[in-house]
Amino acid sequence: MRYVPSATVLSMVVYGISGLAFVGANLLLARVLSTEQFALVTLLVALNTLGYHLAPVGLDAVVTRGRVAVGTPLLKRTALVTTGISLAVGLVAYLAYGLSTEMAVLVLAGTAAGGLLLVAAAKFQSEHRFVVSLALLNSPNLVLLLGAVATLAVDARTASLSFEIVTIGLGIAALIGWWLALRGKTAGAAAIVPWHEAFMLAGVSAAGMLFIQLERLVIPYVLTVEDLALFGVLGAIAGSLFRLLQMAVGFTLLPRLRSAVSVLERRQLIARELRFAVVIAGAGGAAILVLTPLLERWLLAGKYHLSMGLLVAALFSGTAKIAHAFARASATALATPRELALVNGAGWLSAALAVGAAVAAAPWGLTGLIYGIGVGWLAWAVASFAVVSHHLRVPAGVPAQT
Repeated sequence: MRYVPSATVLSMVVYGISGLAFVGANLLLARVLSTEQFALVTLLVALNTLGYHLAPVGLDAVVTRGRVAVGTPLLKRTALVTTGISLAVGLVAYLAYGLSTEMAVLVLAGTAAGGLLLVAAAKFQSEHRFVVSLALLNSPNLVLLLGAVATLAVDARTASLSFEIVTIGLGIAALIGWWLALRGKTAGAAAIVPWHEAFMLAGVSAAGMLFIQLERLVIPYVLTVEDLALFGVLGAIAGSLFRLLQMAVGFTLLPRLRSAVSVLERRQLIARELRFAVVIAGAGGAAILVLTPLLERWLLAGKYHLSMGLLVAALFSGTAKIAHAFARASATALATPRELALVNGAGWLSAALAVGAAVAAAPWGLTGLIYGIGVGWLAWAVASFAVVSHHLRVPAGVPAQT
């Protein structure tokens, strides 16, 4: 076969279907729920997503790197660590954000189920079985859409029903994922976990997911409920494309960089995916600027308004996220444990920078806050590339073909 489509493009097709489900669910909930209840949905999804990406404490990343066998012993260890993290996340949700006991328990359950799901999906990602892995990873968006449809069908007026369905869906997806994973020949293999490496990777993952949800977590403290709801709409319309591209780049580039046998092959992989990312981001950004006013009028009935300044801020943030996706994939695939520690530290310093910049820019409203966090994304991308750039340097005397 002379031409094989970019794996990033192929994964973006799957992510695109999931993204449409996410956009549809958010716009539907934004239309039928009050501003306060939609803001609550936005916060719950953020806490749940952050929680279940923290829950495996790096076990998903070491599985992706092929550093541990996937079998019943690993399932037991994953269940143990995700339970501990989920308890902590549920407690933070209850105390720091004033959620009801019912909602905090749902966050706890969703965190545990999602953590199990990530490790199962990582097995298939490491084997380049992208369809199965992507189906598992993107299931939360599909069940969120199901929850939105159910909310509309029964004329519910609170966030409870949609989030209950999301939590149940995560549990079912985790069960399916591990059933498939344990059917392989390694189902009974001993799980010898390189915990030091796992913790370093967990730190990188935690900082990344914190960044992704940072606006939703900071807005309740420095802006208003209305701003949180507006950001939920902005994230659905203007942020989804860049988030999908960010995930697609990291998902497919990481295992292929691990498999590359030379610096030239690594450079060719990155250059090829970068060309696709630039084209898709450019076309998508233009479409967002043109279509957003129409979506506001047709789907939201004028309930929310996204100004041009707010859209441009979202495009800036999205571009920074794509730059970080390439940097993180390179670091996760190629970095030594010491270098991972440096990338991890840079991530948390960049998160602190982002929070500080967001708070400083809060007087300029939601637009300023988004720019502030975007600066943090760029800082982490630059630092990560600086740490792992030597893995991409062509040895002296070898032509740097791309």
